[in-house]
Amino acid sequence: MDKARWLFWVYHKDIAWLYFFFSIIMGFIGFFYSVIMRLSLSWSYSFITNGVVYLHYVTLHAVYMIFFFVMPFSIGGLSNLLIPLCFSLADMCLPRINNLSFWMLVFSFCLTVISSSIYLGASSGWTLYPPYSSYPGSSWLSTDFIIFSLHLAGASSILSSINFIVTVFVLPINYNFSFFQYPLFIVAQLTVSFLLLISLPVLAAAITMLLFDRNFSTYFFSNVNGGDALLYQHLFWFFGHPEVYVLILPAFAVVSHFLSFSINRAVPFSYPGLSIAIIGIGVLGCVVWAHHMFTSGMDIDTRFYFASATLIIAVPTGIKIFSWLFTLLSDYLIYSPLLIWVLGFIFLFTFGGLWGIVLWNCHLNLFFHDWYYVIAHFHYVLSLGAVVGVFISLFFFFPIFYNLTYSYLNQTSIFIVFFIGSNILFFPFHFLGLWGLPRHYLLFDLNFFCFSISSLFGLILILISSVEVCSNVFYREGLNYFSYYIDLFFKLDIFIENNVQCFYNLYLFSSK
Repeated sequence: MDKARWLFWVYHKDIAWLYFFFSIIMGFIGFFYSVIMRLSLSWSYSFITNGVVYLHYVTLHAVYMIFFFVMPFSIGGLSNLLIPLCFSLADMCLPRINNLSFWMLVFSFCLTVISSSIYLGASSGWTLYPPYSSYPGSSWLSTDFIIFSLHLAGASSILSSINFIVTVFVLPINYNFSFFQYPLFIVAQLTVSFLLLISLPVLAAAITMLLFDRNFSTYFFSNVNGGDALLYQHLFWFFGHPEVYVLILPAFAVVSHFLSFSINRAVPFSYPGLSIAIIGIGVLGCVVWAHHMFTSGMDIDTRFYFASATLIIAVPTGIKIFSWLFTLLSDYLIYSPLLIWVLGFIFLFTFGGLWGIVLWNCHLNLFFHDWYYVIAHFHYVLSLGAVVGVFISLFFFFPIFYNLTYSYLNQTSIFIVFFIGSNILFFPFHFLGLWGLPRHYLLFDLNFFCFSISSLFGLILILISSVEVCSNVFYREGLNYFSYYIDLFFKLDIFIENNVQCFYNLYLFSSK
């Protein structure tokens, strides 16, 4: 019976652990695909010699990282762990639905594995654009299995979202909270849940029509037979852009919670502003999807609207950045290695957003669309932001709930290696994009190989930091004794710094 415990258990902490375990494994698999991609791009025909196989790896990397790594960790894992605890509940409102949503995600992963084992795999990218994903462009069954996989993953997310919403609004009957008195994590997860409920049915409709085009001779997305391929792009990006905020909003909430913990307060600076900013980001994120389609032939008025709406999103995002920075200026700030991670998160997210101003301009976007510049932008803003949020959650929550502790030395060294590696990997992409290197190409001019090889070294550093994260899980006696005394030095230095700051603040207060 104990062996089947994890198959039928409905307790929220157990399911959260299942989500964490599953997502970390999927993250390493997705990272493995990115290693193969960078090795292949380091020199011509150095690793992969077939362009279709390379595009298949690009597709799997995106699917694993988005649907099987960040979403299960940030939404499934953290929500199951924290939502009942925020309201002193025994469990989620729909525990069996909670269990079902996780195992649907596992079956979705199995369908993805089946897809990758059929012929050359799905090679149309995670967006599944027709005609690349239509029957003439991808005639083998791997694309069909990817579509079924996305259906299952979407159904899993919808069930989880319903569970979270019902749990927050129905079970806490002893709490007379207004919406703006909820913890920031609850506000973020409610916003994410509503975004998923709004956008995922649209994605399901789009990929279902694509499935009918492939197998039942319909012509929803075939321009030759009266359909419209742009219809698929509109439907997909109506899901795709809110998905960006689905991935990053939990990281925002985790950063806000850690900063409030660091100043020993219940909430960070400007709590109402942070709550309104989260909701504003979610609402505006549903009306800017077509800025991914500036090159698709839209008229100038439509492009101007979507460019303006995209610019307005910078307002609530700026409110969050300002509130975090003002919280860091508090006189009661307690220094710890996780503050370095928070500063790194703010830097990476802001840096990527500033470079994204070029893509906001609907005229300049015509020149930068589908180049490496776009890869640099969304990896800085989305990928690094979400992954750093995962690391902060790992170092902040796991010692409390799972007794998985990381020393000050571990946290600091992992950050230094990861931060340097991330910038070495993704910063050259800006120059590659400015020089005109297109995305999804296996072979390109020799002039681009200098920065392509340098990006490989950054990926190696990220791999080293990932191995260091896992090495703390698998206990090593000798390594522990070696790092023990160095960790004491780190703690002593932070203790002195905190006390010096405290005495300095006391001196300023007494002098007044």
